[in-house]
Amino acid sequence: MYLGSCTGPLEEELFSNPGIDDFYQSAADAELAIAGVYAVLLTEQGVYKDIAYYIMGDFTTDIMQNRNGNVNPDEWATFNWNESTQLFDFMWGGSYLGINRANTLIDRMEASTLSDQIKNEYIGQAKFMRALLYFNLVKAYGGVPLHVNGTFDLSNVALPRSTEAETYAQIIADLKDAEVRLSPFNATHQKAGKATAGSAKGLLAKVYLQMRDWKAAADKAKEVMDMGVYELYKDYKDIWDPNPSLENGSEHLFSAQHINGGDNTTNLGNHTVFRFTPTSRKHPDTNIDIRWSSEGGNSMGEVIREFFDATPDTYRKWWTMRDRMPYYWIVSNGELVTGDTVELLEPVVIKYYQIDLGTGFLKTGLNTTILRYSDILLTYAEAVNEDVGATPEAYEALNKVRRRARAIDTPNEQPEAVYPDIAPGSLTKEEFRDVILLERAREFIGEGERRNDLNRHGRFLTTARDRGRTAPDGYELFPIHFSHIQQNPLIEQNTPY
Repeated sequence: MYLGSCTGPLEEELFSNPGIDDFYQSAADAELAIAGVYAVLLTEQGVYKDIAYYIMGDFTTDIMQNRNGNVNPDEWATFNWNESTQLFDFMWGGSYLGINRANTLIDRMEASTLSDQIKNEYIGQAKFMRALLYFNLVKAYGGVPLHVNGTFDLSNVALPRSTEAETYAQIIADLKDAEVRLSPFNATHQKAGKATAGSAKGLLAKVYLQMRDWKAAADKAKEVMDMGVYELYKDYKDIWDPNPSLENGSEHLFSAQHINGGDNTTNLGNHTVFRFTPTSRKHPDTNIDIRWSSEGGNSMGEVIREFFDATPDTYRKWWTMRDRMPYYWIVSNGELVTGDTVELLEPVVIKYYQIDLGTGFLKTGLNTTILRYSDILLTYAEAVNEDVGATPEAYEALNKVRRRARAIDTPNEQPEAVYPDIAPGSLTKEEFRDVILLERAREFIGEGERRNDLNRHGRFLTTARDRGRTAPDGYELFPIHFSHIQQNPLIEQNTPY
């Protein structure tokens, strides 16, 4: 597992250590360096720490909101963010911190005398990470400054924004190189949570999909499907189970790694478990104070009621989002009460709510899933449909995800009538597109992908307007935080901010 100390949200990381030229002399040095690249996933709030990625990706859409106890929707639901919104500072700074660490590793490893095998192993991982971070940036902001060398002084910090096409070209080049360097697939690295050839292929399929390069997306997703190393977990809830036997398994192409023992203020554990624990309340019948963990909870991940009610009552839904709980803790004495279903104040995302019922403590060791196999299946189905129309293979990829939603081939299997397969050839191209987007919303709610999905089809702003939101033209992209424009006057702000 990779860990790192917390670093402030800087736009660039400057090095002045005179001994850096003596580093990267062994595989152990490279391992330490790549751990520092991975660490930004855990320590920087705008990357995957806390729920920033989920807020920007889902709370701005029609499936989630963050009222946090308030009656009215917040700035994300009402499109009232601006260039001073703190999460934009965090995302930009955290991403470039990781990019600079990756750049430094790549520069130094290429110049080292280490073997080609060691170079490929670590340069491949670093290029995957650089691509992932640039991919997140381009989806949020459009084209961004492209730094591809480590920053050791102030001479190359200020760069203008590259175009969106140029940014995507860099991402694709990195992933293609990483795919080659990390081949063949390394099962040991997979289990350790490191980037592998499968990670690179899978992310490249997602990149092509977001670019609307449908054929390339379908072809690359099919490569992942044909690798023979990935498959869906039969039980949907196991995806987030921090049990070592389930972590980094066949469902997971890449995840940010966490360990148990972390709390709400450290970087060791996953903060999401605290952010998505249902809000404590009084029991509706007895009026006693109850909570859903011994540590309490104040969920910031509410599901929009219309979306919740419209979602069929599958096994997946129960382990994804709930409006009731089958047990609770009495605050006054810590007693666990079971067999009494209590309604929650609002429907909430429950997939990150992993708890030890014996102690009531939340399991902070669950990983943050960044890319998983169901995404590859739905990427393939969507891309094929957009390219040539849905084939029987595209229907089958979709139906595999739907069957898992009803827990087929498990003790919890539901009848097909609960969530039936879609018959091949039964939908038009437009209908299949709608079904895929809805399936993705149900499968990935709380994972920050809804805004990207809607933007890919030009629906982000129109969906908001259909819901009565004031969504100005240009708001499909976020503004760059004003502090980074002050630091680099060559950066032009997105219109109309």
